[in-house]
Amino acid sequence: MALGLAATLQRIGRFTAVALAFGTLPALALTPWGASAQPRTHKQTEKTEATKAAAGKAAKPRKQKNPEPARSAAQARGDGFTTDGRWVRVDIIKGDTSLLGYAGKAPAVLILHGSHGLGDGSLFYPQAKALADRGISAFVVHYFDGLTDARKASPALHERREKVIADAISYVSKLGYVDAEKIGVFGLSLGGFHALSLGSRDARVQAVVNMFGAMPAEVQRKGVDRMPPTLVLHGDRDRIVPVRKAHELASLLKGVGAEYEVKIYNGEGHAFKGNAKDDSIARTTDFFERHLGNDRALLDKPIELDIALAPMVPETETLPIRSFTLADEASLGAQLLAARPADQSVEMTAAEAKAEFLDLPLMAEDTPIN
Repeated sequence: MALGLAATLQRIGRFTAVALAFGTLPALALTPWGASAQPRTHKQTEKTEATKAAAGKAAKPRKQKNPEPARSAAQARGDGFTTDGRWVRVDIIKGDTSLLGYAGKAPAVLILHGSHGLGDGSLFYPQAKALADRGISAFVVHYFDGLTDARKASPALHERREKVIADAISYVSKLGYVDAEKIGVFGLSLGGFHALSLGSRDARVQAVVNMFGAMPAEVQRKGVDRMPPTLVLHGDRDRIVPVRKAHELASLLKGVGAEYEVKIYNGEGHAFKGNAKDDSIARTTDFFERHLGNDRALLDKPIELDIALAPMVPETETLPIRSFTLADEASLGAQLLAARPADQSVEMTAAEAKAEFLDLPLMAEDTPIN
C-alpha cells in the first residue's frame, strides 16, 4: 500500500512539473485537496460583468435636469434671502394684487420641491403660474441652498430644512405686496412632508396642499393638535410613498378637526402626468383661492346690481290711495275680535282696532283717519 501511494505521488509530481514548465497548471494545483475546480462558463462571466456595470452605474450621481425652460415660461423673477450665512434662491411669480388683494397686498403660496430638487420644473412652475393668474403670488423656494451637507434630503436633516423653510416664510411675509395673514404652502414628496409639518406647528401657514407626501413620523410622535385647511393629492400606484399614507393622513386630519379634502388618482404613481397633472393644478389653485382669497378685495370693486325695480311715479303725479273708512275700521275690528282668545277683553274702539292691525301708535279720537 505504501509503495502504491508513493507511485501515485511520483506521477502527480511529474505532471505538476510539466504543467509548470509550459505554464498550464490547472486549477487543481490552486485549490484545496479534494475540491473540484470548475472553469467559469460564458454566462457566469457575463453576469459578473453586468453586476459590475450596474454597480458602476449606481455610483454615478443623478443627472440634473434643466428647469430653466419651465422657469422662463412662468416668467419667474429671481430673488432670495440669507439663512445662517447662506444665500437661498427664490423664484417669484407675482400675482395681480387687484384680483384678490386689498390695499396692494395679496395672498402668497410657497412651493417646495422634492428630494431630487426641481427636476425639469414641470411639476412646479406651471402650478406657480396658475396661482399667479388667480392673483396669488407664488414663491418656488430652493431650500436645499441653506444646507452644506452632501445628502440634503436625509431624514436626519429634517429640522434644519424646516428652519430654512420657516425663514422663507418670514422672508415672504415681509414683502410689501404680500398679505402676511394669507400664506399657504404647497409641497411635493419631501416638500409635502415639510408642508404638513409646518402646517401643524407654524400658525402663519393658513392652508396646505400635500402632493405625494405624508406627516413625518417624528412630528406625529410629538403630537399634532392643529392643522389648517389641507388638500391631499396622491396616486394609488405610488411606490415611493404608498397611498395608505394618504388615508392615514386623512384620519389624522379628521381627528384634529381640520378641514380637508382628499383626491386619489387611479393608475398614477409618484408623479402625475397628462389629465391627472392638469386636474391637480386646477384643484390646487381652486383650493388656495378658496381658503386664501380675501373677501376684503370686494370693497374695492364696483358692485353691479341686477334688481327689478317697481315702476317709478313722476313727481307731478300721485298714487291713487283710498281713504280708510269707518266701514274698513269695523271690518278690521271684527277680524281682530274673532282672533282674540275667549278670556281676553273684547272692548276695543275702532281706532284701537286700526292701531293694532297696522302696528301704529294710537291716535286721538278726533284725529282724521286717512
